[in-house]
Amino acid sequence: MNREPGQAVVRGRGSRSAGEIASQCAGFEARCRRRGIRVTPQRQAVYRALVGDRTHPTAEAVHAKLRLGMSSLSLATVYRILESLEAEGLVRRVSTTGSVARFDANRSRHQHLVCRICGRLTDCEEDALSRVQLPRSRFGGFMAEEIDIRIVGTCQTCRRAATRRRRTTGKKN
Repeated sequence: MNREPGQAVVRGRGSRSAGEIASQCAGFEARCRRRGIRVTPQRQAVYRALVGDRTHPTAEAVHAKLRLGMSSLSLATVYRILESLEAEGLVRRVSTTGSVARFDANRSRHQHLVCRICGRLTDCEEDALSRVQLPRSRFGGFMAEEIDIRIVGTCQTCRRAATRRRRTTGKKN
């Protein structure tokens, strides 16, 4: 992708194409088989739901999306699947400003923009941040395993809403 130096790539909330989803799911199945992980219909469905949703859904959101087509799929099963996929490095848990766990099937090196007002999470690729390396030193016995960069601020939608509120109330803040 061509872009100006210093220009970050921000991935929107839209859905991925059917071809992109199929390709990522095929790669997921191959990685599972290489690692000896059973490829169950439930595991496939949970992964497909993550790949198809750029909003970094919670386990509850994944369950709500899947339960119509898989009525026997419990929320506990969705949690177990997500935890096992995270432990295998096939998905990642995304840190947010709240305490609810959200999940991301995008394992490429990227950062997250987090809106402190609405909680929206958006993928972002900033070259300078992607080059940050794990420190080799230990921190008082703490061993760093990964770098999870999130940039916290206010999304465009929330900023616009705040501007409209200020205009209607006549307040500057």
